[in-house]
Amino acid sequence: MTSSDSDLKTMSTELKHLSLKRKQLLERKKILCIFQELRNRTEFGQTEEAASNQQEIRSIDDKLKELSERKAELQKSYDAILGAKETTETKETKETKETRNSIKQAAATSCLPASGSNIFYVEPPPTIPAPKVILDVENLPPHPCRTQCPECQQFIMTETFTSISSVTWLVCFMTALIGCVAGCCLIPFCMERFKSITHRCPKCRTPITTIKKL
Repeated sequence: MTSSDSDLKTMSTELKHLSLKRKQLLERKKILCIFQELRNRTEFGQTEEAASNQQEIRSIDDKLKELSERKAELQKSYDAILGAKETTETKETKETKETRNSIKQAAATSCLPASGSNIFYVEPPPTIPAPKVILDVENLPPHPCRTQCPECQQFIMTETFTSISSVTWLVCFMTALIGCVAGCCLIPFCMERFKSITHRCPKCRTPITTIKKL
């Protein structure tokens, strides 16, 4: 493994950690905002608990800002190293291809058949655009897509599955507070839109990221 490969692996691991930390903070902030809204509807005036809740939300906003700045800086370095590596590999591949073509051309010239021999032409394969690969796990869509597994470092097509999360319970709780009829507060457990979507690597079976809906 070269130095650039080692740096890319380290940065990829740190990017995964930053994305996970950011998701946890965002989920915590959503929960705090929901309970703050419910408290505002049922209470009058600014209580000590509400002030503490607001202070925690501001603290989360500051941490999210720091994480975003660090992630942007790390992503920029990652893209620069990856671009330099791809440029080097492309140059080496081009030089190797030119050398092989020169050897083949020289061999073909020295072994030309006599006049009248049949000549066959082979058409080049059709040009097919490469599939899009999403490296930032925060930008993964809610369906299977191509990405690089942060655990096994392989380029894969992810598997997705849904599961009940804290968001499902929150929607159920809010429905119950509003006033449900005939058990309608259980509807969130039956609808995919209120469940979390998890991307998983089909090779090492490691969960890559979880998309929480609200």
